[in-house]
Amino acid sequence: MSQKSILGILTLIATIGLAGSVVAAETMYDPWPHEDETLGSAQSAQSGSFASGRVVAVDRTAGKVTLEYPPIPQLLLEGGTRNFAVQDAALLTSLAPGDKVRFEVEREGRSFVVRRIVNSN
Repeated sequence: MSQKSILGILTLIATIGLAGSVVAAETMYDPWPHEDETLGSAQSAQSGSFASGRVVAVDRTAGKVTLEYPPIPQLLLEGGTRNFAVQDAALLTSLAPGDKVRFEVEREGRSFVVRRIVNSN
């Protein structure tokens, strides 16, 4: 075997090892533990995306809620804090700032709408 071939093989092995390490590191740490893992990805793909989060503010008259949440990959939505419109303002009656919630959100045009929200406290 030539020196070029050996160097190519070692480079390939190192690249594969590095890629495996990155994937393992990404799957090890989840700062937002999911309380209900029974919501399957098939259901999320059909009816929106479920996520966990924390209520920051509630505006019942405007039908909006501000949530702090982790990334929602199905919607290409980065984690952070966002003001969401709510499909039905009645969903907000039992929410208060600081509440932990599970919510279903869907893209509607250029914005996002919360279809369902459940208090997890």
